[in-house]
Amino acid sequence: MGLDELNRSVTSAILRAEGLVPGSWEAERAFRYVAELEEEISAVAGANTVQGEVARLGAVTASMSAGDLVRAVQLAERYLADALSDRSRAKLKELQDEAEAEMARAALSGPNVEPVMFTLRAA
Repeated sequence: MGLDELNRSVTSAILRAEGLVPGSWEAERAFRYVAELEEEISAVAGANTVQGEVARLGAVTASMSAGDLVRAVQLAERYLADALSDRSRAKLKELQDEAEAEMARAALSGPNVEPVMFTLRAA
């Protein structure tokens, strides 16, 4: 897929994803697709272009919206190694910090697990 086609596809995918119920399974799936498209654009456009920088930010943001915080952090780390503008680098770092903080909050407020008592009997 060429860059023009990717841009049309990601625009349609974003509009679709944003129209779904936030946090729903459908919305998370739609945002995963947006992230995949943004990753493709970032690979084609390169880091030294505005379009490439926007795509990198979009991939991280869409991963977060998809609830895939680990992927968001991984992408941010990878993209921070690229030659980016100071503004894009700062925004990526901010998104990375936000995703890491959300993962820490989720770990602390995870589901309560209560022990269940049972007795094993020989068959």
